[in-house]
Amino acid sequence: MILERVYLIGLSGSGKTTLAPLLAERLGFEAVDIDAEVERHFGRSIPDIFAAFGEPVFRAAERDALAQASRRTRVVVATGGGAVLDPANWASMRPRSAIVHLTAAPSVLIERLEAAVRATPMAERPLLRGDDPLARLESLWQARRHLYEQADLTIDTTGKSLDALAQEIAGQITALDRAGVIPVDSLGTPSGRSDLYAAPGLLAEVGTLARRRWPKARRAWVIADEHVLPLWGAPVEGSFTQAGFDVTMRAVPAGEGSKSFQEASALLDWLLGGGIERGDVVVALGGGVVGDLAGFVAAIVLRGVGLVQLPTSLLAMVDSSVGGKTGVNHTLGKNLIGAFYQPPLVVADPHVLRTLPPRDLRNGWAEIVKHSMIECTATATPEPVLLPWLEGRTPVGGLGEPGELAALIAHNIRLKAAVVRADEREAGLRRILNYGHTLGHAIEAAGYRYLHGEAVALGMRAAARLAHRLGLCDADLVARQDALLDRLDLPRTYDGEWEPVREHLLRDKKVVQGTLTWILPEGPGRVVVRRDVPLEAVEAVAREIGAR
Repeated sequence: MILERVYLIGLSGSGKTTLAPLLAERLGFEAVDIDAEVERHFGRSIPDIFAAFGEPVFRAAERDALAQASRRTRVVVATGGGAVLDPANWASMRPRSAIVHLTAAPSVLIERLEAAVRATPMAERPLLRGDDPLARLESLWQARRHLYEQADLTIDTTGKSLDALAQEIAGQITALDRAGVIPVDSLGTPSGRSDLYAAPGLLAEVGTLARRRWPKARRAWVIADEHVLPLWGAPVEGSFTQAGFDVTMRAVPAGEGSKSFQEASALLDWLLGGGIERGDVVVALGGGVVGDLAGFVAAIVLRGVGLVQLPTSLLAMVDSSVGGKTGVNHTLGKNLIGAFYQPPLVVADPHVLRTLPPRDLRNGWAEIVKHSMIECTATATPEPVLLPWLEGRTPVGGLGEPGELAALIAHNIRLKAAVVRADEREAGLRRILNYGHTLGHAIEAAGYRYLHGEAVALGMRAAARLAHRLGLCDADLVARQDALLDRLDLPRTYDGEWEPVREHLLRDKKVVQGTLTWILPEGPGRVVVRRDVPLEAVEAVAREIGAR
């Protein structure tokens, strides 16, 4: 079960506080009331807190209480009516959670608030103060409705008993969880929130998920790989159309050559000529090339529009679609021009991998091996989970059962999200995601004869040998990684000249004051960043793996 938390949001009188314990009982969770937690902290009522300290102090306390509740698992959290106003609260609520909006007509909410005051005369309801509480509540609804519309579920509570509501919500939440339309993670960064989904069958739900994220969006501009569009373009178009979007689609040539200024310029002409607006959404349908290219265009057109990453390759699902790196290549090197631009929505459906050629599938498994080699450093866990799981999987490189594959993809997504959450702009920890990439990118750029994952596999083989030369790891770790890469049928040797690789290596975008950055393994799941690696040692291990 992905679901760990349920949040109830809505205006005062919608029933959040009274419903939370009943819903928690049906789910086998615990109930937490944020207003009660804040009152307990201050030792006084909410109106007294407002009167004594003002709204900013209350909102800060509310934010802290919600963040603490979000660290717990198996909880139903009743939020305050204004909690949706703070973006930090949304970041706290999203990971592995269902957000339920309880609604009713403003007149019904006022009747409930008045009944509550009659039942408990000492209770204070600020909304009932003054001459026209209904007008105030209607004004609050209009101001907040676009936020409430971002919920996973909206439940009209009018004319229903609390028991019936609890039963209805529990059933719908369970169905959402089984269908995988609960985010496996939500990546909150300074530049925005990225909701990450992974489950079989989600391609048909992408329009609904996009509508939830962009309630007022009008058009969806789908940019797709020319090989992917005939396979998956129609269901994607249908999903967005059913969700109320006007859909326009365009194919780009398959392959790394599309990651160019020329193709980006052609896409900008298409978008601007077609009348794209700031409220529209760009959809990247394809592998890592399309994700990088479409993401870059979405980041720069009109200074940024909505972006959905809809990866159709294993590599893009577990790696390139997550984290906000976008860009195009330059004649002097790979990914030298680009921007960090978090996609608000990432949707990975393992079903689409059925049409992936075996070579492209292996391409993605290379990035999963990379994650297995950095897992402990990435997540601060003492023992690796992914590496022994891969070593015990048979066949290691096949698709297998969709649910198992979805769980594997979700694990990799959460691993990468944990790193990006700690370091969005690659100032520190995020550098470890480049394990195998320093030499791998140079190999890839030296003619583009190898796919990205194939080049990274060679880069990982070289990095492990380099670490052993420098005394950072033992020979057993080198052999262990080699055995896993061999089982995946990833390249063992580089069939090419050293000189063009060296030239690209020295133009790597991670060069700092002329010094290359290397990510080297120390043990299973543990890596270290080094900048003291002699180029002679790099050449030696490159020749070990076949460079001439």
